[in-house]
Amino acid sequence: MRFPTALIFAAALVVPNVALAQGGGPVRAACQNDIRALCGAVQPGGGHIRECMREHRAELSAACKIAIADRMLEHARQRENTSAPGVTAAPSK
Repeated sequence: MRFPTALIFAAALVVPNVALAQGGGPVRAACQNDIRALCGAVQPGGGHIRECMREHRAELSAACKIAIADRMLEHARQRENTSAPGVTAAPSK
């Protein structure tokens, strides 16, 4: 699946809190090398890794940017499904 360049750029500009707050999952897996290379000296906890990733957003790998963009889309869909009155969210796969 290909993402529009603007979406990937937006993901790189705003590493969302929810993307890196997850203890594991696809974002963590896709960004693990970036985290190690760019933020290896940063003490985990308190959002320090997330902030480091924001500071290095231009240097993130394509795989990490795509995983973040995918997570942002998923999170946006969940918000849309839960915010519409009378609409029940479809069960996630």
